[in-house]
Amino acid sequence: MTGVRLWLVCALSAAVLSACISVGLGGEGSPQAQYRLEDLSPKMQPRATPIERRLLLLTAASGPVGDTYSMAYTRAPQQRQFYQFASWTDRPSERVVQLLTDRLQARSMFESVSQLGGGVGGGLLLNIGVNEFIHDVSTGTGRVEITAELIQRRGRMLIERKRFVASAPVAAENAPSAVVGLSRALTTVLDELVPWLERTAESLPPPDPRTPRKS
Repeated sequence: MTGVRLWLVCALSAAVLSACISVGLGGEGSPQAQYRLEDLSPKMQPRATPIERRLLLLTAASGPVGDTYSMAYTRAPQQRQFYQFASWTDRPSERVVQLLTDRLQARSMFESVSQLGGGVGGGLLLNIGVNEFIHDVSTGTGRVEITAELIQRRGRMLIERKRFVASAPVAAENAPSAVVGLSRALTTVLDELVPWLERTAESLPPPDPRTPRKS
């Protein structure tokens, strides 16, 4: 290979590499970085007595942003893009359910709280769907939208459905800042969702002691 050709190949390779590293918001660069959402609220105080119900949680069908390990951002309405060198350790839908489970257990809200399929029964089912989980660059915020459905398992009766939406500032246009903003927004959602669930469950008539519990 002549010196000119070698120089052209090296220059082209460097240009492609530079383009690959620069693609994606924030310029995180390679290698891939993984992030985990956190609940930023202090530990909850337990109830004096649990509600006489057993609760199961289920990750309901979520939008593509909530069911992917990719970290999403947007610069315009109806536009969704993904960070090239940043991703979640857990899908947002799964992480939200886990953090909510931790809160409810710390609160001692029900006789038992577990996720569906874990081998524990329960008469109430809480479906959690993640509709939106995104870094909105145009507004400098992290935006979270979650739908919760409380269901009486016997008869599959919908007790109540509620949508929770929250935003929090994102300090910079990069993945680490987006994680902080989205964690703050998620914490706000959980701060609203847990009291709603508690009020709704407390308003239910006590279970009939003659009715066998679901195993």
